[in-house]
Amino acid sequence: MIGRWFLPGTTVGVLVAPLLGRWFGESFFLCELLSHFPVQYAGVSGLLIAFWLGKSRWTMAFVALLGLILNGYLSIGPFLATPPPPLMGQPDLRVFHANVLYTRTSYEPILDTIRRLKPDFFVLQEMTPEGYRAVSALKNDYPYQDSIWAKGPCYIVVGSRTPFTTDTLAELSHEVMFLTSTVRGKEMSLISVHTRTPLLPSWFEQRNRQLRFVADKLSHVKHPAVLIGDFNTSIFSPVYQHVFIDRRTSSLPITACRTNFGWTPTWPSILPLFYIPIDHAFVNTGYKTAGFRTLRTPGSDHRAICVDLVYQ
Repeated sequence: MIGRWFLPGTTVGVLVAPLLGRWFGESFFLCELLSHFPVQYAGVSGLLIAFWLGKSRWTMAFVALLGLILNGYLSIGPFLATPPPPLMGQPDLRVFHANVLYTRTSYEPILDTIRRLKPDFFVLQEMTPEGYRAVSALKNDYPYQDSIWAKGPCYIVVGSRTPFTTDTLAELSHEVMFLTSTVRGKEMSLISVHTRTPLLPSWFEQRNRQLRFVADKLSHVKHPAVLIGDFNTSIFSPVYQHVFIDRRTSSLPITACRTNFGWTPTWPSILPLFYIPIDHAFVNTGYKTAGFRTLRTPGSDHRAICVDLVYQ
């Protein structure tokens, strides 16, 4: 009986799931979870079309076709991206971000990546006190370091080549790192957040409050600023679209750094078929993005991101 209904149910499911995600994902956490996978739904729909045509089940093949059209429409944007021409010379700012996975025991791969990329700032998330001690090996190149608690056993650690000040209120009210520094003679800010995983209604609401807070912070900074972190939501989420893209609550623009750089998923790296982009970077009008790439981080279930920025 289960086998008899599994494929028809899946055929209908990959059509209904993204609709539920779009319609109810802003208010109900389970529906938002359904919104993250249109790329995967499109792939499943394509396989189901071939299966039902082979069985001469025309109605089911048509339902699968509708699923392919809908999910293809929802997910096609990143695959049609046209990246800007390569940057000539050095960026005005390079930021490296990695969710390192709090259970790791060796930090050398991450430290080696930072040494190789030579960013102006590194932001490491899911760090433990042991990890913070390991990062002290970078003190010669990054003498200015700070950390804040994010959630559970996890901290955000930031390293900088230049001195910075932090906004204590942002840390205490929303577990957000908000620092201001002067890089290459210009004042700038960096904001980082590692949000709650929205697997419970209260965590869903807390994550959304954090996302609204950092989006508004970024858009209201008067000088160039970048926001980077593990947002625990994908580019397909209605929450993400509302807070960061539609900007219905603010007329001040911010821009996703991954825009025009193609399909750049970051999690879960151990299950590539389920890859979705949940680690993000945004800039205000002070910067434009010259480069956005993801990098493998051994020992973590996330890919890291490296962002190159230039002044507008």
